[in-house]
Amino acid sequence: MNGDLRCFAQPIGLPTVRTFDILRLQYTPDAITQFDQSFLETEHSVAGKLLRRLIPSVPVLARTPVASMLDIADYFVKRRHPEWSTLPPASLRMRIGVGNYILNNHAEFIQHANNLVAELSGKGYLTPQSQVLELGCGCGRNARALKQFLGAEGRYTGQDVDAEMIAWCSANLAGERARFEHANLLSLVYNPHGKIITDYRFPANDSSISLIIAVSVFSHLLYADANHYIRESSRVLMPGGYLHMTHFIMDYIRPRLGQRWSFAHKELNCYVENLRYPEAAVAFDLSVIKDMLTEHGLALETIYNDELHQQTVIARKL
Repeated sequence: MNGDLRCFAQPIGLPTVRTFDILRLQYTPDAITQFDQSFLETEHSVAGKLLRRLIPSVPVLARTPVASMLDIADYFVKRRHPEWSTLPPASLRMRIGVGNYILNNHAEFIQHANNLVAELSGKGYLTPQSQVLELGCGCGRNARALKQFLGAEGRYTGQDVDAEMIAWCSANLAGERARFEHANLLSLVYNPHGKIITDYRFPANDSSISLIIAVSVFSHLLYADANHYIRESSRVLMPGGYLHMTHFIMDYIRPRLGQRWSFAHKELNCYVENLRYPEAAVAFDLSVIKDMLTEHGLALETIYNDELHQQTVIARKL
């Protein structure tokens, strides 16, 4: 890349920043911030829409040589900020989408999880005694905060289709009250060599879980897989247990389509952003979500965060 992103960016008019400034031994915080600001500006530009057609999902980018360069930069960032030394590398953090920041996302990575724990505990869905199953746990962003919150009787299980992220979590976060399980399921975005979901079972016994957390999971599941996940959620939840999930719900986001998302392609009972990588972003009508919940013995409790890209849905096991 000749030490510069311009060879890629200039032909389609993207903002640029010298890669050398990011990767040199004495990195400058301004270079890191400029890199992330350039990426955010790209997200909302005409050129950004073209870029998303070429690279529709950050996890796809994370499997390219760019990821190794980011990890080198991240190493030097952490040397300056030892309080971040236990965080996963940048190439893993970027896969879960930390506010669309590619490098300068350490504080947001931590704060996002703290906010989720405060939200769920404040609404009474999460207690220190909770038996938690997190679907799509990624590189342990929420697991870190949940481990600090849960008491001696609380338990946490994290599941993800990305084997590399599960391996990192198992090596760095697993313990007596926290474990991580790889689900080798097909996702063209997150696990292109996995198996098609058929009779997959969540890593939990029947009626053993009081809270399921699924942040930005159902937004990457097509209808058949989403229905299977809700069926499995019903199986493992205790009566009165809660399913927390975020969705792109067309009823809420339709007035905003054309800004960041279009969801122009209709699939079976859902809408997708990109036909090549359909799981990159999936939206549902609210009626479809309600039908899936009802079919599997779950009651819609509430929907909030309706002003965000993804809405939060809480369902309760009957």
